[in-house]
Amino acid sequence: MKKLILAVSALLAMTIAAEAQQISVTSPSQALKLEFRGAKAVASDVELTFLVTNLSENEAVINLVGGQYQNGASGSVVYDNEGNIYEHTDVIVAVGKKALTEQYSAGSFPSNVPVKCHLVVKNVDSYATTLAKVKLCVLSPQLGITNTGICFELNNVKFK
Repeated sequence: MKKLILAVSALLAMTIAAEAQQISVTSPSQALKLEFRGAKAVASDVELTFLVTNLSENEAVINLVGGQYQNGASGSVVYDNEGNIYEHTDVIVAVGKKALTEQYSAGSFPSNVPVKCHLVVKNVDSYATTLAKVKLCVLSPQLGITNTGICFELNNVKFK
């Protein structure tokens, strides 16, 4: 009986570990850190919450770029596990409690203080269960980031 209980416990632990696959996060700069906090489905949208920390010695204005930067230029983009691509007005962002926008949300980030931010992916495919890749673009001339193609990358973001 003990062997059966141990076997079932081991199987359960392996199942839980497989379900809790880690999200990988890559930063576009050594001066920035992103800490993923969670993802949840809200109707047909998926909302990601994360903390962004300015690791430089000075306060800096940081812009999170939505799916459509300026004059129709592309910004952040999201790919799901069903092969769908979300960009332009399907990707909206916010720094702190500012209004969500598909263009960019700017805020003043103190040195070494995490700031809560949000990214919402609109109209996600009903069969999708994972955001395979999230490219969250940023701009901050004070940190030397002046190209909208500079992005945080998050991989394997599961949502419920």
